[in-house]
Amino acid sequence: MIFVTVGNDFRDFDRLLKKMDEIAPLIPAEVLIQRGYSPYRPIHAKHFDFVTLHQATEYIRQSELVVSHAGIGTIILCREYGVPILILPRRKALGEHMNDHQGEIARALEKREHENIHVVYEEDQLKGKVLEILREGRRDAPKREKTGAGLIKAIRGFIQEV
Repeated sequence: MIFVTVGNDFRDFDRLLKKMDEIAPLIPAEVLIQRGYSPYRPIHAKHFDFVTLHQATEYIRQSELVVSHAGIGTIILCREYGVPILILPRRKALGEHMNDHQGEIARALEKREHENIHVVYEEDQLKGKVLEILREGRRDAPKREKTGAGLIKAIRGFIQEV
């Protein structure tokens, strides 16, 4: 399964949703989309608005790939469970966010290639990158810790590197 998530920002992220819905029939895996507040309703993929953190975490854990905005919580969960993540950052100029911090996060993460974090900046790059990641089939060993210490450590490490 490919889990697509836009997080819980009140701004829509139709650019990601439309492209993932368009390519869903061409992908050799089920595509499940969390739409958030986006008005776009997928035609080719199962979708929902929101779920609990527990359910979202379970979708991430079960996924072959997560496709997401550059939300740090999703990125950390993917790392903890060893799931590859493909990031398409939200952009201020398109009204997708209040600033361009997601682009900054994405550029910083691109330098960490060994962590199974992939980045594209245009939605037209999604299909090729999704298929490439699925072909590689690389899943890292889970790094999940039993306490919030793992989250704090990951955020601290990220901040120190930026």
